[in-house]
Formats: sequence, C-alpha cells, structure tokens
Amino acid sequence: MRSPAVRLGGQWWLVGTTGAVRADDPDFAGALEALATAAAAADRAVADLRTHTAIPPARGGRR
Repeated sequence: MRSPAVRLGGQWWLVGTTGAVRADDPDFAGALEALATAAAAADRAVADLRTHTAIPPARGGRR
C-alpha cells in the first residue's frame, strides 16, 4: 500500500510534492495508526499463506 502518510520519530506526517505537514489531530493520527496496524497484519497473513501454498509473489509487488 502506498500512502502519503509516513511515521517518523513517533509522529505521523503527510508528505507531498511541496513539503510535509505533521498530523497533529489525535483522532486522525489514531486512524493512521489503526490503518498501519491493519496493513501490517494483512501483510503477515499473505506471507503466511504464501509459505503454506504454492502461490508465488506477484511481480513488482513491493510495498
């Protein structure tokens, strides 16, 4: 998953072509944290499935 949101130094930042803005809103930062946690869990689940099946990784599927 590609996103303009990055976590740096324990804080969430929204990064664009013209610069970066810290995500100061606690609810928004919490939503970003939940999304990152869910994405990591999905990545682990897919990796686990691939170790138990013969599904090769997608070409160019780097996150």
